[in-house]
Amino acid sequence: MKKQAYAVAAIVDSIAAAVRGAKPARTVTKTALMPVLAVASPPHDPGMAVGLAGSWLGDVALLGDSDKAFRTGLFSFLVAHVGYTAALARRSSPGSRKAVVPIVVASAAGAVVFARAAGPMGKPVGLYALTLGTMVAAASTARGAGARRVFGGAALFAVSDALLGASRFVLRGRAARVASTGVMPTYAAAQWLLHTGFKTSNG
Repeated sequence: MKKQAYAVAAIVDSIAAAVRGAKPARTVTKTALMPVLAVASPPHDPGMAVGLAGSWLGDVALLGDSDKAFRTGLFSFLVAHVGYTAALARRSSPGSRKAVVPIVVASAAGAVVFARAAGPMGKPVGLYALTLGTMVAAASTARGAGARRVFGGAALFAVSDALLGASRFVLRGRAARVASTGVMPTYAAAQWLLHTGFKTSNG
């Protein structure tokens, strides 16, 4: 039942995010998403708890459209990724670190691209992209039964943020709207995979 509740919350918010004029509804649906996940998959690791809390703060901040709201959301998610990275590092397997270097290199390249596209917000956007890349790299080293789920969640998080960055800084018009519709479905799935995968790998 708890799993279904999160799925319903994610679907409803994703639909609301794609509908023009649904912003008042999203103050409910988006704000509720992480609390519903916390009930469905309680974070017992401190780092995962920080990740969940930072994500919730970021969700609330990004309900706004201003640059200030975006910077607040960016910082909140940066804190979230630091928490996730710390938690995932504790589940690291030395024998599974071959993917770290290419992930870090790809993250650095992406950070440069989005930092340039972001203009005045280039430095915080670049720093955020590097932090996100570090989290994905840490996820690639996770061990245990849920390791693939964890890495899948981290990768989807990167996809979601790439879509968000593209829709805000790179694309215009219809292309930006199309990209933005993919942000919440990939984000909701990423969070679910990260938390349930980590819980499984932790036994």
